[in-house]
Amino acid sequence: MIVFVYALCACTSLVCAVLLMIGARRTRSRMLLWASICFWLMTAANVVVILDSMVFRGVALWPVRHGLSLAAVCILVYGLIMEDR
Repeated sequence: MIVFVYALCACTSLVCAVLLMIGARRTRSRMLLWASICFWLMTAANVVVILDSMVFRGVALWPVRHGLSLAAVCILVYGLIMEDR
């Protein structure tokens, strides 16, 4: 059951990333680009959670998962600070 919830989180992040990327291409907005990169990294972090709980049970993947999440938040904060309109 928990893997199903993680899979839904990954799918939601993926849909958000794709929609933000489409919006960034359409409007040429750099803020949407930063947000889409953030959601791509969140999708990768959610996939790592699924792999950690199902495939690699003996391997600690939490540094990868937390690193991807930290990179996603850092990129979004960078985009929020640097893109002033």
